[in-house]
Amino acid sequence: MTTRAARIGLWLAAAFVILVLGGWMLLPLFVSSEFVRTAIERELADITGQQIRVGGNVDLDLFPSPIARVYDLHVPRDPDSAGNQRPDFLVVDEVEVAIPISSLLVREPAFSQFRLIRPTMRIVMDRDNQIDASDMGGRLGRAISKLQANTGETQAGENGTFNDDAALRHLRFGTVTVENGTVEFVGTSEDTPETITAVNGSVSWPRLTERLSASVKGIWRGTAFEQKIDIDNAIHFFAGQITDARLGLTSDTLTYAFDGKMSAGPTPFVEGAVTMSTPSLRQALEWLQAGIQPGSAVGNVGLKATIRGDARKIRFENLELAFQGGSGMGVLELAFKDNAKPAMTATLDFEQVDILSFLSAFAGFPGVTDDFDVPVSPSFLDQLDVDLRLSAASAKAGKLQFTNIAAVTQIRNDSAVFEMPDATAYGGKVQAQLKIARDKGALTASFGVTCTDVNSAAVADALSLGGLFPRGPTSGNLNVTAPLENWSDLFKRATGKTEIRIANGLINGVGFETLGGNSEPQTFFRLQDNAQTSDVFSTMNIDAIIKDGVIIIDGGTIEYPDGTVQLNGVIPYGTASIALTTIAEPRAGDGDAPVIQHFIGGSWSNPYATPVLLPHNAQ
Repeated sequence: MTTRAARIGLWLAAAFVILVLGGWMLLPLFVSSEFVRTAIERELADITGQQIRVGGNVDLDLFPSPIARVYDLHVPRDPDSAGNQRPDFLVVDEVEVAIPISSLLVREPAFSQFRLIRPTMRIVMDRDNQIDASDMGGRLGRAISKLQANTGETQAGENGTFNDDAALRHLRFGTVTVENGTVEFVGTSEDTPETITAVNGSVSWPRLTERLSASVKGIWRGTAFEQKIDIDNAIHFFAGQITDARLGLTSDTLTYAFDGKMSAGPTPFVEGAVTMSTPSLRQALEWLQAGIQPGSAVGNVGLKATIRGDARKIRFENLELAFQGGSGMGVLELAFKDNAKPAMTATLDFEQVDILSFLSAFAGFPGVTDDFDVPVSPSFLDQLDVDLRLSAASAKAGKLQFTNIAAVTQIRNDSAVFEMPDATAYGGKVQAQLKIARDKGALTASFGVTCTDVNSAAVADALSLGGLFPRGPTSGNLNVTAPLENWSDLFKRATGKTEIRIANGLINGVGFETLGGNSEPQTFFRLQDNAQTSDVFSTMNIDAIIKDGVIIIDGGTIEYPDGTVQLNGVIPYGTASIALTTIAEPRAGDGDAPVIQHFIGGSWSNPYATPVLLPHNAQ
């Protein structure tokens, strides 16, 4: 009995194999290229909502698995409002379509895998540079329209999706693989369309209510990139509803990743975790053509944050920002208004910040090693309204170091203010402000610094300054204005005044005995060669005006224990030269000590002096 059953089982298996092989061999008798062409055209027409046109042949390979190859396939676009025919939505040199054998046997071919070879897709953007998916026809467009029509009639689910998906669950899409494709984004104007070339990758969307997954590589604006997308319940996303999504972009210019919830359409929404990094913010903004032109010194930037936003406002909370070697935390918000510039508001706390790089990022201020004799572009006044509050434990501006700084940047109404209202530096307090404003098309700049009890000796050492630079606890202020065509105009064309007060300080190589006293005056000598020990003065007061790059001292006194030195003259700081006169007058009652005048010239770092004797009773 067992042997007989086994024999029957073998005969049944053999019959099944013969039946399958026979059916396979007889497939060409039942399936023709024209039959497959019609089936493919019908399927693609149902997906796209357009009449499909195949200009080339259709080849059918049944072994080892059924594949149809369609050549010169076109998906046309409806004529415009004036009746003019528009370029085709999709043109494909070759399409490979996998056909399940079971569907061929029942003569109802079903397609779920498409391979597009050298396709060109033209996507039309509206005046707001958006794609309205509801304008699409076919299976996808009908499903989107149905969901949008039911928005006000059906109760939303927990994730913002609708609960009546039963009618959509059986609508399939499939998997599309692209080889060497091109995508053009065509606007409403006659501008050259944006083009993505060398597109390779795949899009998998088994059914419209399931997850859409895509991984695509391409070249955009000369930069290779890879984009990955995962959208849960994707049909709801295209209908403008909120769904879970994960996005990622990798390129040499910009890398980002997002994981959260988002929606598309006229009322976009985004909420989730985002990370982004770029080796050059300048290159990234140029690549994206964001309409923002940062300074040339801007380098690497990275951020990590929780993002929440819509078409009007994007807010970055728990923001961790890395900027040219510094790192900070805080909150940043971008607001978009109709017919107005975008506005950025932020409060950031840095561990360390580079002040010159910060100025470069917002205004294009040159770095310390750059040439300052370059034009100032006013474009930063037109790009963003900015209200930024920044604090940092430490900061630097070139070779100068600061601690515990508070800074404010405000750009609005044709002016930009960069202010440091509080900082400590070299044992004292420092305040500074740079304001750039535009009036009747011309730029002007004002710059001011106020310091209290700053150790000027430490400042001189940091800047490698020698010569006649006074050393001691320094207080004072500087206020200048200048027309601003080139950045160097801040120095070359500055006009203003300065006041300096130094207590218990000294000037290397200079003392009262050097410039006066009872010693025999020297006819000509370099101050650096002066054998006299530098004397400590009790106070030094300098009042000067600044005009066109020249410091004009019209009232200066140095009080020594043995007498007073009065000085006046000019210091053209652009050339580091000096031309001063000094009058040394001894204390009253100091015998017959004469009043002596010196001329001090040469360079600031290597000055020389020559005396001019005045009458003994000169006042």
